Amino acid sequence: MNIQLHYVIATITGVTGMRIIRAIVAGEHDPDKLAAMRDVRCKEGIETIRGALVGNYRPEHLFALRQSLALYDFYQQCIDECDAEIEKAVAGLNIGRPMPDDPLPKAKHRSKMPSDPNSNVRRAVYQLAGTDLTQIHGVGPFLALRLIGECGTDMSRWWTARHFTSWRALSPGCKSAAGRCCRRTRVKQAADLLSRSDSRRSRSGEAIPRSVPSTAVSPSGSAMRRQLQPLRATSQCCFTTPCVTK
Repeated sequence: MNIQLHYVIATITGVTGMRIIRAIVAGEHDPDKLAAMRDVRCKEGIETIRGALVGNYRPEHLFALRQSLALYDFYQQCIDECDAEIEKAVAGLNIGRPMPDDPLPKAKHRSKMPSDPNSNVRRAVYQLAGTDLTQIHGVGPFLALRLIGECGTDMSRWWTARHFTSWRALSPGCKSAAGRCCRRTRVKQAADLLSRSDSRRSRSGEAIPRSVPSTAVSPSGSAMRRQLQPLRATSQCCFTTPCVTK
């Protein structure tokens, strides 16, 4: 249809996007009327949305859009059924478990994420864990459910919080810090590059012959291949029989 609605709207499955898509499927193709369905919370103006809705509403494209919308609605129905089953499962785990004495604190995250369950499981998770995990920055109801489903509520298996974050692969690697390679890694990379080059250049641009291999930090791939070449000539290996040395 050559419409550019997905470029002017942040989320095509939001309120404004779904209103316009359902209206197009219903038979409304006037850009002015479609742009008037914009939600008040949408950042883009009506004129911008109207310009993005000018296109060719061909029958075959409308048929494909109708099929896609039907699949989207079916998947949303399946997600709602899964949320209902999750709510029943969490309620079954809370049977015989007392509610904490402290009242449930106010929700720290007011905005609802697309991955959050449609049912209100925050109170059930609070009763199951004994504390409100959603008070942690960046943890919502969906992530709290996932943590409990994978780790449980018994945290005695990890000695400290550092052990837990290391097990969850949340701590950075020892060879990088803030997305940057450490000095030892950079020196190793520089040595590998020098070892692959046939000559080095001075400041004046003249080529300096390489008299000493630049593999003081670690041997490069080419140096290792040169060392292993005599061994390859005296051995024969295949995937089906063991190696036999001649």
